[in-house]
Amino acid sequence: MKKINNTEDLKTAIAELERKKNGEEAAIKYEFQEIYETYKPANILKNTISEVSASPKFRHNLLNVAIGLGAGYLSQKLVIGRSAGLLKRVAGTVLQFGVTTLIAKRGSQDEYGIAKKKGGLLKRIFSR
Repeated sequence: MKKINNTEDLKTAIAELERKKNGEEAAIKYEFQEIYETYKPANILKNTISEVSASPKFRHNLLNVAIGLGAGYLSQKLVIGRSAGLLKRVAGTVLQFGVTTLIAKRGSQDEYGIAKKKGGLLKRIFSR
């Protein structure tokens, strides 16, 4: 900034600083609006779903989990039937958990039968 010697220079400097302030204020408002839109719950959910649907690994793991849950539920219903005692219900629940885990983990192994290393929050959620 140059040296101010008279009132005309002072008025010019004030006007320039006000323009600069207004520009920076507009930039801050724009950035705030962008951040606000990004962190809305609906947008977070939308972005997460698009991230999951874009990755074939996540879709594969989600499919394995869904198949595992379905097979576990079906096996439990086949074992305990309509009416069952406490012991039979507990055994059915254990069987359901075992079948679900077995089928879900079967899809997350590599070609040598070794479980793949887990990483990332979404991977850990959808790989079980």
